Amino acid sequence: MSSPATAVTDPDTGARDYPYPRTGEMFTSATTVLNGTEGKPWLPGWAAGIAAEYAVDNLVPLARLKRTVGRPEAVAQAKKQAALIRDRKRDTGGYVHDVVEALVLWQASPEGRGGDLSLPLLPDHLKGADYDGEPVEDVAGWMVEGYLNWVSDFCPEFLAAEMTVFHPGLKVAGTLDQIVRLPRLGIGRSGRFVPGSGVTPCVDVKTGKHLSVTWPEQVAIYRRCPECLMPLGELRLTPKTDCGAVLHLRPEHPRGYRFMLISGEDDNAAWVRAQEAIRLYRGRRATKSKPGKVCYPLRADGTIRPPRLADLDGEGYGQVPGRLVKAGYEDLEQVAAKTAGQLLKTKGIKDKTLDGIRAMLADHDLHLAGEAPAPEAAVAA
Repeated sequence: MSSPATAVTDPDTGARDYPYPRTGEMFTSATTVLNGTEGKPWLPGWAAGIAAEYAVDNLVPLARLKRTVGRPEAVAQAKKQAALIRDRKRDTGGYVHDVVEALVLWQASPEGRGGDLSLPLLPDHLKGADYDGEPVEDVAGWMVEGYLNWVSDFCPEFLAAEMTVFHPGLKVAGTLDQIVRLPRLGIGRSGRFVPGSGVTPCVDVKTGKHLSVTWPEQVAIYRRCPECLMPLGELRLTPKTDCGAVLHLRPEHPRGYRFMLISGEDDNAAWVRAQEAIRLYRGRRATKSKPGKVCYPLRADGTIRPPRLADLDGEGYGQVPGRLVKAGYEDLEQVAAKTAGQLLKTKGIKDKTLDGIRAMLADHDLHLAGEAPAPEAAVAA
């Protein structure tokens, strides 16, 4: 068993990172990487449909909201319904995961008895809520029943639950759901179970309706993370597994679940895609949205004007161009015509800002009035 590390979530982007115990460095969550590189072409249509349905079913309240508060607020009310439904389903899945974890930890405890079992309570905001036309309580109950049926059918021996794993080479981390030992099973050439001496899969538990091509990639990352976090905070080697698998808990499945083995060939291919996704995610995070530098036409005298300050955004000068624009400057030539003392009299310009101004001017073969041009080597640096 293990204790999951506390992931840090960015409130603006939702990206998650795990602190690596050896160094304190933040490792990107595997799910953040895969969510950030997965295309979901069905999502805009789904969200638009939810907003349209809400608007049609709530014409009178929305008209009242528009009349009393304003049109933007009425539109926002309809638009946010898709996010509310998405969050409700996510939280329902999280609750089911918490119940499953409690069951696993109790079952794996040698001193465990029925009276010792304490299950988490359904969060208040989910009580009485709708989940695809059914009460959340019923849907969550069906999913938990599906999990219990899987346990009854496969008789797993639990080796790990909610275990945080780290890949120092790729600087990614994640919390795998379970590692189990399934007795009397093996893996056949067809990619399905056959009678055998036992098999140890890394199992990811899913509750969402839509299947995702990233599920095998997520499991592939977990299986190849060499280190795991133990309850007392020490790092150890991650238990070895024979394969990956996905346990899909849904009320529409027979006995409430589908247990899907990821074949060795598919697992290897998923690992290749996962590494590509990590590189793509990191590359995009390091790339600014501005595709290049703004260019200008020739002047009448055959020269080209230096950049406008407003066009230097995203080029590594931080807040310097913005502060100069607020101070009334439009381009670098205007700034270069000023002395350091004159600039320091400008609101928002301090000594540290002045250093940035000098570096920015030097990058464009300019310098402040009364100062010598920067040496060639210093400009290059």
